[in-house]
Amino acid sequence: MSFEEIQALIEADDCAPLGAALRALTPEQRKVLAKDLIAYEKAHRAGDDPWHHGSTLAIAGAGLLPNASALTPWLVRYRTSAFYATDEIGVLIGVLRSRDLPWLPDLVTRLAAKMPSRERWRRDLLQVVLEFCGDAPPDSDGFLLHFLDFRDQARWRPAFDALIPRMLDAVGSGAILAGSPPWQSFLRDRAEREVLLDGCLARLQQGGAAKEMEGFLALHDVLQVTVDEAVEHARDYVAMLPDSRSTVANLAQHQLKRCDDTGRLDFELLCDASRWVFGRTEKKLVRSQLTWLGKHAGARPDEVVLTVAELFAHESDDLRGQAVKLIVKHLGDVGEATRAEIRALAERLPGDLARQLGGTAVQDEAVELAAFAPAPFPEPIATLDELTAELMGSFARSSGHLVPSTAERIVEALVRFAWRDRDALSKAIQPLYDKHPWFEYREQHPDDDHDPRSEFINVIIAARRKPKPLRQQVSSELDFARNRKAEHPQPVPADDLAKRLYEIAQGLVHLPKPALVSTPTEMSGLLEPATLVERLSRAKTEGWEPWRRDLRQAVARLPRDTDPALFSALPSEAAVKVREWLAARTEPEISITERTYTYDYSWQSPPPTDTGLYAVVVPGLEEPELSLRHHDEWGLQLEWWPSLLPAQREITAAHLIPHFRARTASKGSDGPLLPMLAEAHGPAGPALHLALVLGLGAELTVNRAYAVDAMLVLAARGQLDGSTLGDLVGRVLDQGDVSLNRVVPGVRDAARSGAAQQVWEALTVLLPRLWSHNRASEVVELAVELAQLLQPGGDVEGLAEVAARKGSSKTVVQAKRLASALGSTA
Repeated sequence: MSFEEIQALIEADDCAPLGAALRALTPEQRKVLAKDLIAYEKAHRAGDDPWHHGSTLAIAGAGLLPNASALTPWLVRYRTSAFYATDEIGVLIGVLRSRDLPWLPDLVTRLAAKMPSRERWRRDLLQVVLEFCGDAPPDSDGFLLHFLDFRDQARWRPAFDALIPRMLDAVGSGAILAGSPPWQSFLRDRAEREVLLDGCLARLQQGGAAKEMEGFLALHDVLQVTVDEAVEHARDYVAMLPDSRSTVANLAQHQLKRCDDTGRLDFELLCDASRWVFGRTEKKLVRSQLTWLGKHAGARPDEVVLTVAELFAHESDDLRGQAVKLIVKHLGDVGEATRAEIRALAERLPGDLARQLGGTAVQDEAVELAAFAPAPFPEPIATLDELTAELMGSFARSSGHLVPSTAERIVEALVRFAWRDRDALSKAIQPLYDKHPWFEYREQHPDDDHDPRSEFINVIIAARRKPKPLRQQVSSELDFARNRKAEHPQPVPADDLAKRLYEIAQGLVHLPKPALVSTPTEMSGLLEPATLVERLSRAKTEGWEPWRRDLRQAVARLPRDTDPALFSALPSEAAVKVREWLAARTEPEISITERTYTYDYSWQSPPPTDTGLYAVVVPGLEEPELSLRHHDEWGLQLEWWPSLLPAQREITAAHLIPHFRARTASKGSDGPLLPMLAEAHGPAGPALHLALVLGLGAELTVNRAYAVDAMLVLAARGQLDGSTLGDLVGRVLDQGDVSLNRVVPGVRDAARSGAAQQVWEALTVLLPRLWSHNRASEVVELAVELAQLLQPGGDVEGLAEVAARKGSSKTVVQAKRLASALGSTA
């Protein structure tokens, strides 16, 4: 049989006839045809459609390649499927079986090692491994997780029992078990109980993602652990308490309490468990532990009160107050040495709580923030090797969103090096094309996307192309992007960014320039006026004018107070434009307004709506709610926006508010977007403060942490307005866009890190709106802490009425403490 016939079957995607033809070959024929197949595949992979004929190429490789080392990467590269009319995997397995190969065990080992553990979609490799592994299954994570995920219990063999400990140990197995009750029951019935329980407890101790822990909690539940087993593993349960997820800590606490209820838990272990729980933040868990431990105070008062005193370091005054109450109840039963130790430990308590124990609190001093110093922009990329490294890093598999300063430096370097030596630049970019073949495809088949990320990629592609100068002379008014349409319902910073990048890409090909003039001099995006004067002067001397949008971006990056007269001495057309644009600069009006977004869902009548607070900018952003569902994760390059208008951050903040609103109910890390706004320039007005509030209420913890960082930057610059912040928190809470359990921890962190005065001012404005809120006690508790720290005196609207109420609700208790703290400083 000739290779041309094999090739025809491959390109016809006809698996069954190809399999039959390959099974009929002799070893000598395979040896000859294998060389032709390797040459054909190499050319095919370098062609325009390398993703075609994957199944038939996989089958051809299985029928012709000479050893496991050659076939393994081949089968990893080309995938077969069992979901079509022809069982492609079955054909491939039949071809391998017909060859009676001695190296199949080696192939099994190699394929199992190559099976991905995170993206479990290689059922074809799983089927090959299961078919030929016999009673010696591999134990790679990829194989085990594929086996679990495809629910192949029917293919379980006695020899697989030895894999159970490794199966439980593989990261990802818990997430699969969480959605597979049949696997939970199968493992319970199949595995040795002690092996399964040990593996389950080990993974719960190890911790992991919520879904991962959910699977092992479910497995633990299926096992129905007895009291005898819980007693035997008591130390394992204690080990789960320090830093595990809440669900795991609840399980551990429950099992330890079962042991204690039968009188079989060592008291020292109970104290150890209590100390770990008292270091956690979940109030319900801590209260339960406190109540449980308190039941032993009658028999062992000294040990109990000293253990309870661990709570003196807790961040919650409510829990510290409960600890003090329990200790006071039993203080008369303890020895003098214990009382003295309690008085010493009470120094960590707020003053009013310390006095209940006969102690004196050590008064903390408010943290002072270091003065803010703007960070200079990094030095330009100096060499082509450095440019190659930056490009490779920006598109690496592990890379996140483009870092704005990195992107600016790359674009600047591409323009500069393209002017100097286009051929050398092309060679420097080639490794990027080799690593990511889609660049080549994108160059040959341009798409219609106009977002900034797409245009950034187009700049890289354009830097490799040979210049095609415009045939006629053009003026400096030439705007390459004049007909470029925006992709959004109203103008957003991404549109101008995309058009500027489009202009650079077109300019690199049709009107090259020696340099850009808009590269910042400060990390915020700001451009020093003197630097722009110097760049324009050099351009005039060298006889060239900047691209129009590059010049426009340079002006947008100048400080707000830049004097147009600075550019009067320059005779160039660019300098004239700079003076005109600076003279025409205006400050738009920005206000916080309630707006309603109506979803365009044709299948619902009336269509659903979303009402919330937005920043309206006149002129420029009259209907901000229209952007609510138009912000994507990558294309718009949101992190770049603050550096586009670094002297007018209120405008940028207003444009980003729809995105921050969406982030209160969606995951996805924005990076230091809010700190970038805080480090920029211009007024820190209501738009920026509303962005902070929404950031404090974000769903993702890391985004809330960035909001705290931004607050501290503003506080260090004297630009954090506590009253505005408090008012906006109250208004957004009224709208239901954020929850106090997200906002309060962030505000507390900011207060303790240097913004105590501003946070106190925010709380005095916020509290009058919160007295009836079900989580008001947390805010009042923070106010008590700050009142004792700052001793501001004065009063808070509504405080006297709440403090005068009867009862012992947490809000009333904390209100009495706040009234006392303010009164003591009067």
